[in-house]
Amino acid sequence: MRGSGVLILISSLLLTLSSSVSGQADGNPHGWDRRRRCDQQDYEVPCGPCEGVGGIPYGSNNDQIELTSCEILGGPDDFPNPTPVVWRTQWSLPLAYEVLIGKKQDPFCFQTFPGADSVGDLCYRKQTGSKVYDMLNARAIREDLELETPVGNMTSTVIHQGENFWIVNQLPWYAGGVHQCICTKIHEGFDGDVIYYPVQYNWVEKMVYIGRELIGIEYINKIQEMDHWAFGPHHLWTEPDTGNIIRMWQPFNGLQVYPGGVGQSTIDASMFADFPPSLCKGGSEGALFRIGCTDEGYPMPDEERKEKSRARDVVKGKDKARAYEKVPRGHYKGMDFGEMSSVLNGWLNESTLTAPCSFWKVEEIQQLQALLYIARESEFDDIYQNTQDNRRLRHNTLQNLEHNWQELNSIAEKHSDTRMRHVRRDGHCHEAVMWYVHHISQEMKELLKSANIPVPLLSPARHGLCYSTPEQPEQERICAAYKEQVTCASCHSNELPPTL
Repeated sequence: MRGSGVLILISSLLLTLSSSVSGQADGNPHGWDRRRRCDQQDYEVPCGPCEGVGGIPYGSNNDQIELTSCEILGGPDDFPNPTPVVWRTQWSLPLAYEVLIGKKQDPFCFQTFPGADSVGDLCYRKQTGSKVYDMLNARAIREDLELETPVGNMTSTVIHQGENFWIVNQLPWYAGGVHQCICTKIHEGFDGDVIYYPVQYNWVEKMVYIGRELIGIEYINKIQEMDHWAFGPHHLWTEPDTGNIIRMWQPFNGLQVYPGGVGQSTIDASMFADFPPSLCKGGSEGALFRIGCTDEGYPMPDEERKEKSRARDVVKGKDKARAYEKVPRGHYKGMDFGEMSSVLNGWLNESTLTAPCSFWKVEEIQQLQALLYIARESEFDDIYQNTQDNRRLRHNTLQNLEHNWQELNSIAEKHSDTRMRHVRRDGHCHEAVMWYVHHISQEMKELLKSANIPVPLLSPARHGLCYSTPEQPEQERICAAYKEQVTCASCHSNELPPTL
């Protein structure tokens, strides 16, 4: 699939450790202070105790973080023989807490991938789950995660063995149970010639001792005496008696809290038995979305993958004609809003699985839209953007979706006028249908239909209260979003604007 919304959900542990030192001196573009960021290399004054400690971040402004507490107990001169950091060759961690930080590639932060610098917009995504590490036999690392996204939680299994990297996701769409597999290799700088292997057991030998601190450990709500170590922007905290890693922080890669540490322990070998993962293979048992995978479930060779991308032309035939056609033909129009909805619903019922708009919760439609965004073909939007077509994705709005959807949902839910909830739902029904019809290829529509994924029908109700002067700022916000979502009426009906 060539869709530009392809997920690349990568383990924060792996990529936190793999950023190159060359990215340390990036100018600190977000102006983070030395509590949030203090690099051990490339800073004029290297880090000291209680510097670069970080916390739970939720944005890139310097104050958009819940900094942890920290009290200095002493420096290297006070504790000259700290217990070395422990990262054993084989361990199992039943529960870890993380905030994954990485470059923002899409409005949902599905493609978050920690990078080697902090330049640009960044995502901050919470995730929890288990980790299994085996450098003795499988020589691989596996993570089973639950991710918090603005459009619903999703699960992800990440496996890295040798050059091969697999990500198996269950997308945030409860009804369909849709899976996706990505088969890839992790290249330095994302497209360089050097390929990253799993984190090696001896990586901690690079760490420099900073001192001892009394530091707050997020999620487990403990204030604990810990040894502080750093290398570049990477910081970690260990138990003084054991050297066990409990907490790690990198200001543009992530926060990790490992309550049990990563000392030597037995593992369940069956966790590495499904190589390649079955959902990554071709055939009926494979995932609905398979990205970059051979039929055997391995990553395609780079040249073959690039050649397939160049050779595939999904915008063709009726898809292409519809994308270029600005004015819909007469049999796709209605005399007014209600008739337009009825006509278009008739066409939807003939071609796909549908459910009336009133059957849906607004959160469910948003989850479907997340799936449609992932499955969309970017070539369609290129055509719409070039001609300023109303069907184009409004990128300024999309960049704020993860906040706007939640905020508007909350406003509608609390509003004294219960009609606001219907306005929210009906607007999303119209927007979801527009995305489905005009941003999804016919090939992908058939795939979604085969997975029994329904599409909402258009609501015939035209909410007149949004075309009178709003009396409250909250109503005005909801109505502004609604009017943008139902722009299909400008082409598909002959209705004149209301007289105010």
